[in-house]
Amino acid sequence: MDGLFSIDDHVIVCGYGATGQLVASGLREQGVQVVALDKSTEAARRAEDDGLVAVVGDVLAPDALKEAGIERARGVIFLLPSESDNLFAVMSARELNPNVFIIASHTSAHAKTKFQRAGADRVVNPFEKSERKIGAEFMRPAVTDLMRIFAEEKVADQEVRVRDVTVQPGCRLVGQSLRDADIRARLDILIIAMRHGGESARFNPDPTRKLAAGDVMVCMGRLVQLKKLLELAGAGPG
Repeated sequence: MDGLFSIDDHVIVCGYGATGQLVASGLREQGVQVVALDKSTEAARRAEDDGLVAVVGDVLAPDALKEAGIERARGVIFLLPSESDNLFAVMSARELNPNVFIIASHTSAHAKTKFQRAGADRVVNPFEKSERKIGAEFMRPAVTDLMRIFAEEKVADQEVRVRDVTVQPGCRLVGQSLRDADIRARLDILIIAMRHGGESARFNPDPTRKLAAGDVMVCMGRLVQLKKLLELAGAGPG
């Protein structure tokens, strides 16, 4: 466990079952450091036997993701048996690290959009093609995307992502309506939903609603443009 504190730019594989083992093995072959996170002591021990740093903990607990180094990680892959658990874990990971690359598995027909809105960069369904077993065949495209982004930061800036952007006190957006801010035209970013505090997200927000400090915009756009919006929504002189 001591070695974990010196690890960064790693990938966290959450759920070290058969698929997790295959994914971890593929990443390691590409020279990527992998941390396995599983609530099963036996699974964690198996990961250590495979030469990985392992963390025993419940992925649904933010402290477990923190212990696995989510704030320093480049990527996290959620392979939990429960789709709802994967969805919740995606939201937790995105909140803990806005820039981490998230891959999540799902099983229901209409879940992909929900996962993307929650903050997943790639969503994969192991059962899309007949009864093919979960394995390298289903994970390879997503892992390939992850590896490409690791290697080509400029390409990563062109990736389309979903991000939460919080309007900070004192920024130039405060008091402007979405229509006046004209974020879509200026930055080519789509505002999917908005929420404030603990409120539920409201999709297709009213363009005349004035932005206030603490508003959270759920945005879709290229990473390079999202970074500009983060700066625009940050505290500072108008």
